[in-house]
Amino acid sequence: MSKLNQLIGFLEEQLTVSEPTPDYTRHNQEIITYIEYLKSMKQPQLNENQQIVLDWLKDRFNETEIKASCTGYLWKLHQSYIDDEADEAGIAYEELSYEEEAEMVRVFAEWFEQERK
Repeated sequence: MSKLNQLIGFLEEQLTVSEPTPDYTRHNQEIITYIEYLKSMKQPQLNENQQIVLDWLKDRFNETEIKASCTGYLWKLHQSYIDDEADEAGIAYEELSYEEEAEMVRVFAEWFEQERK
């Protein structure tokens, strides 16, 4: 379990189940605000191009049971762009910076790990 998940779990345990008094209500609302903020940190915000490529990758991995590498699929997108056969995902992929690509691949890896559990 990640440190972030441990912290969220700890905060959830701190929520007070008691008679609704102003102090308990304020206490719980502050904790809920912290929990929501921490959960938002777990969900990376991808830009439109990253989301297009991420969705494309997810679709390809759902279509097959073979364990193809993510880089193989990304190479296919890149090659389609070079060959002037790119669809929306190929064009979006070519517009990603290296940092955006790395973030999108990280999100994909997290998704893939969850799918295989």
